[in-house]
Amino acid sequence: MRRREALGLYPLRDLHRATDDGTWTATGPDPAFALGPAAAVAALSSARIRVRCRPEVVRPVLAVEAAGEAEPRRYRLTLREGGTDDLIRLPPGTRALRLEAAEAGPRFRLDAVQVERAGRIAAAVLSAQKVIERLPPQERRPLRLLRRAFGLARSVPPREIWRRLTRAAQTRRPPATYAAWLQAVEATALPSAEALRRQVAALPERPLISLLMAAGDVDPSHLAEAVGSLQAQIYPDWELCLAAEASAALRALAAEDSRIRLLPPADGTATALDAALAQARGPFLATMEPGDQLAPHALLAFVRRLAREPDLDLLYSDEDRIGPDGARCEPFFKPDWSPETLESSFYIGGLALCWTALVRAVGGFPAASEGAAAYDLALRLTERSDRVGHVAQVLCHRRAAAPAPEAAARALAGRARRTGGFDTVRTLAPEHFALRRVLSERPLVSIVIPTAGRDSTIGGRSVDLLAACLASICGTSTYDTIEIVAVDNGDLRPPTRAAIDRFGARSVTWDRPVFNVAAKMNLGAHAARGTVLIFLNDDISVITPDWIEAMLALLAIPGVGAVGPKLLFEDGSLQHAGVVFGEGLPDHVRRGYPGDDAGDHGSSLANRNVLAVTGACVMVRRADFEAIGGFDEGFAINYNDIDLCLRLRERGLRTVYCAEARLHHYESRNRIPTVDPAEQGRFRKCWGAGLARDPYYPDPFGIRPPAFELDAERFPQAAQRMVEAWR
Repeated sequence: MRRREALGLYPLRDLHRATDDGTWTATGPDPAFALGPAAAVAALSSARIRVRCRPEVVRPVLAVEAAGEAEPRRYRLTLREGGTDDLIRLPPGTRALRLEAAEAGPRFRLDAVQVERAGRIAAAVLSAQKVIERLPPQERRPLRLLRRAFGLARSVPPREIWRRLTRAAQTRRPPATYAAWLQAVEATALPSAEALRRQVAALPERPLISLLMAAGDVDPSHLAEAVGSLQAQIYPDWELCLAAEASAALRALAAEDSRIRLLPPADGTATALDAALAQARGPFLATMEPGDQLAPHALLAFVRRLAREPDLDLLYSDEDRIGPDGARCEPFFKPDWSPETLESSFYIGGLALCWTALVRAVGGFPAASEGAAAYDLALRLTERSDRVGHVAQVLCHRRAAAPAPEAAARALAGRARRTGGFDTVRTLAPEHFALRRVLSERPLVSIVIPTAGRDSTIGGRSVDLLAACLASICGTSTYDTIEIVAVDNGDLRPPTRAAIDRFGARSVTWDRPVFNVAAKMNLGAHAARGTVLIFLNDDISVITPDWIEAMLALLAIPGVGAVGPKLLFEDGSLQHAGVVFGEGLPDHVRRGYPGDDAGDHGSSLANRNVLAVTGACVMVRRADFEAIGGFDEGFAINYNDIDLCLRLRERGLRTVYCAEARLHHYESRNRIPTVDPAEQGRFRKCWGAGLARDPYYPDPFGIRPPAFELDAERFPQAAQRMVEAWR
């Protein structure tokens, strides 16, 4: 194939072309074009290609079929002025390309279609052009661009610059499938059955594990599969305390396997589990739903972890679902121990091992926990101990539904009453909740706003940002014990000064010639009087009136050091739902998703633990802020907020994303955050080694951008961690 030979476009299905004006009509539900000839497509295998077209009333999607992949990869082409222009890396074994006419109107156009190989120079030029287009206007000035390019060239190797450039501009690859993960990671990284048996033989101790199960009205075949998965365990030292009607099949099972102990059924699951607990003989126990199945190596994985960390009181694993066809689906790759996440959902889930004596000490399974017995137990256990471990392997395959929402809400209310006072609990979704503790005190909250006194276009009109921000805080917020300190540059205009006076705010002036936002925030904190500080950008407006109360209720939990809200762009899409780390650098998770997006297992919907939140709005206690010396002024522009959260973490304090507090942040949705290479290098030097893995963002998920979506590029890393876990 010649280097610039263009592929032809041919109607494949559900299409009719009008003869008069060249438009197309969709005649079925799946209109698509084929690109060919086939030999020319095959010649592009593994290449980076440039795809251009001019669509009207249609969203074109490039579908790529490759050898060895059951489903095609799909790339939604990026609509720009003048048409699409995308860079896409084709996988090895590419054998067919299609253009699918997604969201097509009754009549649409798709003209000037070009697909060709993109050489390194052409790809670099296009990548640079795309990156520059997404920069803020002030960053596109030639001198700014030259200075940034020079800084990159001095601090970043050329190969890394090329990698960043192409990845920033390349059309995003669709998420990988769970079937691909199973094949690439689990099937390759797990030891053989014989190797696992050798590990059993090498264990220093083999404690008995008691599995508690209450089998009420359940499909007998599902119950048989659950018991069969126990009998298939490579670790043999377990017992099943099964409360169920003693059918002939169950009596036969118990007669054949002395590890299965039948108990009489009880009136309710909680009561049955409590009766099973009374009969448990093992030092460790776990509850098991009658429809669940355990991976053959599940109990061995738990015992090996306990042998390494004998002080753990609770240990849980990842899980997935058993679909209607019996296939594994819907994986739940879980975060490491996350106390505030547990208060928004029973994320610990299906297989959790704990000390039998501790379960008895906290009261077992009271009748009041009916409908959410395992969740209620986890809440009570973790009030007694924070020694909680996570086995990052999918060890439980579930059919069971989540706890009943009403019962889960009762369990959460009990948690709050035992740990500081209950205010409200709202059901956000069947498996997710918003727990609010009562505010035992209403401290003075100082809101520190660094500002340049600038205007911006919001809603199509020019707005004085600081004046609008002050009006929003004072006119919408329901928390009234506040003070506002604006940190200006000494050049505020008279109308902005008047707004500060009108809303009862104070101002202090940053009078040094060098811009340093970290130093400005420290100056504002020093001038503030509150025992609680909120650092807030001036391009913020309030959505939820009780945003301060919601964040304060989380900050009041012992062990919480920083709280950040949900931030939305002007168009309502997601700007901030917590910060995650990949390759040692931070990024906003699911940025640009719809504002009502639930995320991965409620990651955007409900409160959860994260490593950091954005400094556009972050709440901390003054005492904690001063104990770590405030913001590090060595991070003059970037990373000072992330560094603050990480230094709080070094003191044993957690950071929480507060989904209940919602604010608008009028940052440009399409802006690429610009980072000084020197600051990035300093951040890597300070924190890079310790952030190779984000405890709240599992290995299989992509990081460019982070969205809780499976990424095949991360599979080797996930596989390596699994290999290391079994050594």
